[in-house]
Amino acid sequence: MRKLNNEETVSSENTAFEAALCGDSVSLSRKTVDAGRIFGIRSLKNITIEAPVFDTANQYQCRVQDNYVFNESMLHHMLSFIDGTSGDALYLYGPSGCGKTSLISQIAARLQWPVVSLTINGRFELADLIGHTSVVNGRVVFVHGPLARAMRYGYILILNEIDLADAAELAGLNDVLEGRSLVVIQNNGEVIPPHPDFRLVVTANTCGSGSRGGYHGTQLLNAAFLDRFRFIRCDYMSAKEESGLLKKAVPELSDKTIASMVRIAGEIRRSHTEPKANHVYMSVPMSTRALLRWAGLTRAYAFEDNPLKVALLHSFAGRLSDDEREYVLRLVSDVTGDTGDGVGSSV
Repeated sequence: MRKLNNEETVSSENTAFEAALCGDSVSLSRKTVDAGRIFGIRSLKNITIEAPVFDTANQYQCRVQDNYVFNESMLHHMLSFIDGTSGDALYLYGPSGCGKTSLISQIAARLQWPVVSLTINGRFELADLIGHTSVVNGRVVFVHGPLARAMRYGYILILNEIDLADAAELAGLNDVLEGRSLVVIQNNGEVIPPHPDFRLVVTANTCGSGSRGGYHGTQLLNAAFLDRFRFIRCDYMSAKEESGLLKKAVPELSDKTIASMVRIAGEIRRSHTEPKANHVYMSVPMSTRALLRWAGLTRAYAFEDNPLKVALLHSFAGRLSDDEREYVLRLVSDVTGDTGDGVGSSV
């Protein structure tokens, strides 16, 4: 047995210290998961995937949202990536609030697979992912960033809003995307080989094509960087799926009210994606996130004469231009048949 030298002993002690500090842990074993049973979807029956088993005390375990509704087709594609990447990273893109991050988070939650996530901004630097030297409890240690820790311990790493980052900074990820080890120059050239369970997922509103529509500040990404990804487009749920989601999330609302809300959200989105002459163009679509907020506030504002409209103003329409706001409120009246102030009876 080889005896560790002083440098290796210090490195090992620092790793243990940092793991305790950050709440990191390695997987205990592996398990074969019946996807149909775990996700409650009949079409996945007899489909199995391999997943690592982590201590449930790991702080990066996502919490299961019982009212979450999976899109079956999307879930099939996601599980294919989770089960075996074939050397790819995953790029999820689509409109704001359509559930890109929650999709991977809720899959990971049910598999009890830890997730480390970071939202990118215009000041992003690669060092934010790798780590930095810091003084902790009187000792100088190198604290690894989310990329280094995910690679070491086999976590899923989610980088949100990847198209806000500078393409030159992202180029530093190319070796990692190729499956090579991460070399941490800042920590004496430390080499971190990718754990077999490491998964890298990025989300964005564009597929790297630069600013468009209402997504100001998004960057044109490097073709060599993008070539290392598997791309999956995400979109808003179908009317049936969103209705099911609202019924689970806010069961106090009537079926009639839920159907009206989902229809209104769909009309707003069409006014954004399919603009027509002599028709109000909606500069922003209503996201599923905003729809859920609207439903929750409608329940909370039951004391109002018109909870549906007041909740809509506070959850979404308040951010719009005068013309857009007028169109949305008129749409509510047209869909619900309410021409006055009282829709409380339909809630």
